[in-house]
Amino acid sequence: MKIKLPINKKLKTFILKAFDIKEEELNKTLLLQLNIFILITTLLVIKPTINSLFLSELTSSALPLGYVLTALMAIIGSFFYTKALEKYTLNIIIDRTLIASITSLIAFGILLKFNVISGVFLYIPYVWVAIYGLLTASQFWLLANVVYNVREAKRVFGFIGAGAIAGGIFGGYLTSFLTKILYTEDLLFIAAILVSICVPLSRYIWKNEVKSLNEFQLSIKNETNTKSPFKLIRQSKLLSLIALVIGMSVLIAKLIDYQYSDYASRFIATEDELTSFFGFWFSTLSVISLLIQLFLTKRIVGTFGVGKSLLWLPAGILIGSILLLFIPELWVIVFIKVVDGSLKQSVNKASTELLSIPIPMDIKKKTKTFTDVVVDSIATGIAGFILIFFINGLDISSTSISIIIIVLIIIWLVLIYFLRQQYVIAFKQLLDNAEVKKSKVHKEELKVTSIIGSVLRVLNTGKENQIINMLEKTLEVKDERFFTAIKTLLNHDSPKVKALAIDNLYFLKTENLSTQIEAMIYDDNQQVTTSAFRYLLKNYKQNTIVLFENHINSTDNTIANAALVGLSLELRNNQLLQNRFNLEQKIESALNKYLELTDANLKNNTIKSVLESIGNAKISTYYNVLKTQLLSKDLDVVKTAIISASKTLDPEFIDHIISHLSIKETRQIAVDALFFYNDPVIDVLYQKVIKETIDFEDAAYVILVIEKFKSQKAINTLMLLTGDTEHTVKIEAIEALKRLKWKYPHLKIKDRFIVDKILDECQLYQNTLAVIHTQIVLQYKMKSVTMESKDENEARNGLIHLLEQRLDRQLQRIFRFLGIKYPPNDVDPILNTIMHGKEEQRIHAIEFLDNILNSQLKKELIPVAESVLLDSNQEEKLKKLNLKVFSEIECYNELLKRKDVKLKFAVLYLIEKSNNTNFKPLLELVLINETNKKIRAKTESLLGLTS
Repeated sequence: MKIKLPINKKLKTFILKAFDIKEEELNKTLLLQLNIFILITTLLVIKPTINSLFLSELTSSALPLGYVLTALMAIIGSFFYTKALEKYTLNIIIDRTLIASITSLIAFGILLKFNVISGVFLYIPYVWVAIYGLLTASQFWLLANVVYNVREAKRVFGFIGAGAIAGGIFGGYLTSFLTKILYTEDLLFIAAILVSICVPLSRYIWKNEVKSLNEFQLSIKNETNTKSPFKLIRQSKLLSLIALVIGMSVLIAKLIDYQYSDYASRFIATEDELTSFFGFWFSTLSVISLLIQLFLTKRIVGTFGVGKSLLWLPAGILIGSILLLFIPELWVIVFIKVVDGSLKQSVNKASTELLSIPIPMDIKKKTKTFTDVVVDSIATGIAGFILIFFINGLDISSTSISIIIIVLIIIWLVLIYFLRQQYVIAFKQLLDNAEVKKSKVHKEELKVTSIIGSVLRVLNTGKENQIINMLEKTLEVKDERFFTAIKTLLNHDSPKVKALAIDNLYFLKTENLSTQIEAMIYDDNQQVTTSAFRYLLKNYKQNTIVLFENHINSTDNTIANAALVGLSLELRNNQLLQNRFNLEQKIESALNKYLELTDANLKNNTIKSVLESIGNAKISTYYNVLKTQLLSKDLDVVKTAIISASKTLDPEFIDHIISHLSIKETRQIAVDALFFYNDPVIDVLYQKVIKETIDFEDAAYVILVIEKFKSQKAINTLMLLTGDTEHTVKIEAIEALKRLKWKYPHLKIKDRFIVDKILDECQLYQNTLAVIHTQIVLQYKMKSVTMESKDENEARNGLIHLLEQRLDRQLQRIFRFLGIKYPPNDVDPILNTIMHGKEEQRIHAIEFLDNILNSQLKKELIPVAESVLLDSNQEEKLKKLNLKVFSEIECYNELLKRKDVKLKFAVLYLIEKSNNTNFKPLLELVLINETNKKIRAKTESLLGLTS
């Protein structure tokens, strides 16, 4: 059943135009907005209720410990929450969180009603409220990110966020009103009813907007971190200072919150009045914050610049804190709370976002949760400890806390000064990195002053690569103050600059440029024309369907192709609009046109556009076209087909893309295409390698795809692939582990794993030596007792030769594993020295090994290394290593258990030539355990001969 929210036609038209929302997006956007509205309304009912109950019984002296407990639970909870996200799908986690919240609210309501929860037990609901606020908001935005793609999110998230602001305003005033007709404890039942509305709402959104997505499409919208956010912050001075400034603001806010709660509990007698007071001011803060955001933020930031705008919040709190020392009244602390609550979410937030322009978007995403949760929690905990020491320990008044706040504000101002300086350095680095490496020529340095001014200066006077870099950054900010400068870039000489300028203007509303951009669809560059068509599809004042019909049917091949690609990009994941624009029919027409063309260049451009369109719009009807063109003789067409196949994120293309890994010309494209499938593809690739459903040549290059993820999951998978797999796969996996271990130290490879692997390889080496010895003995005996057939003798020689090669491989693996445990520069040359060095060099190499290895490795590895030095026969090596002597059947059984197809064929060939029925039980055992089809077929053939 489809939920359609009732909405007036005029209001609908206004919303669509004012908030840049497409008609087909409106219903799901309103549902999500309603969802966050209810969640925040609930929070603004629960928070003042629990706060007033807590303060009425325990007083403000209990707050410091509450802060510490909240911080601890938030940090511990975030760890388990991350683990849960890895184990369960998002909809299950959201569902369970909401149901648990409803149950908790009802339970708290009943227990508080009958005075079961009192005293120290009130810490439980107090901490619970803070965790509820973090969890529900985090889960909601995760859901929203899954529902919308990046381009859609940039347009609609502002409108959805307005629901949160409205909830903040409505919730507090609702609480203030309800306390006049209900007891404070009863408000928790109202909150439970409100949360219960979110359960069917979230389920409906998931079922209708997310459920149809496969695991790859889901993962691409909800990417996991591949690097520790703490390490990312630590490696960037700018990020470190931003985190410190945010942490300082939270620390001071918590101290203010303590003063606010203390004054309120002292000046207001009853818990119902206290609940009403908190509810009223929570909402009033939201109203003031919204008004400042709408009418003052841009003026303040524009007039004073970002650096000075960051000073407004600490300056306002400083004035209030000094005033409170002389006038310790409730209205003064309310003023400070208003300054903190309103400026933090408006002027301060906008300024901080602009300061982060030089930081790459992927790093910002990976560190946002850390700064929002962990930094916030640590600052809350520190505030708790400060208050415990000064309030509970030294017994000073809450008014005197203003002195601590003033000291902290001075530190805050110093941090802002350093942050401003670091921004200038980072901005200059951004411009320098954008420069193409050339021979030493005079380079005019762009002056970096104010943040807005610096961006505008680059856009107006920067070099091409600097402008391109800056346009990629402004795409993340979407600031109308850049509109005029970006508009002038439509006339730039560089096609990439023009295309990026159009992409930026797509999100800006200062002026509709559809007339000017319509002329750009005749540009010679297809990237420019494609961007122009996407802009027009959103902003064209007349009938967009007619516009696209005319240009897709254009006689100019470049325009027709660009129109098709632009349309497919804009309509991806939107079946309703695809039907309205008859996209499938347009692709069909383009295919027919391709078949009729005779010019090779035009044919290539047309089929590439068709392939891009199929991939962009994920039109499964034409997936066979992609599969056909993946086999094309034209390399450019094949590359386009590979990229387009990956854009569909359809599992049916994975094998087709894998088949291009072993081809040198398409390898890198294929690796990138498989990487685009995101994290879930690691498990798929692992299973294909283990089950040997792909060619060995391709399997070795699959390792490159897994390595590219640079994550702990990739490490764990590569470790598994060093097990029972083909030698080439093993070697590539070991090398990938070695590269990742030394390049990304935060990724963990257990030392025990490496030691065990080296010991296993040493054992394998010794077994191989023993098998070779047995084969030589057998060969000698057969020559002395009876004539061995020529075929059998050749087969045995072939097996011995192959086993000798395997000895070299096993040595190679042993020393490559050592390169994971010990620095590769120290270990890598040793094997070559042992194998090919002069006698003295070889002895020194063994001594070096003896010095660096632990006792366990010495015991197994040194004898193996020394055996290589022996130029004597296999008998002496066998004695030195104290090896087991195998029988013939034991030899073959040992070799047939290995994951080595070539070796298995050599053994089966020798068995065939020996014509000995004694091997029949061994062959039957092979059939039970073997998975390789070719080996099974050969074994069945031999069994047929022996029976």
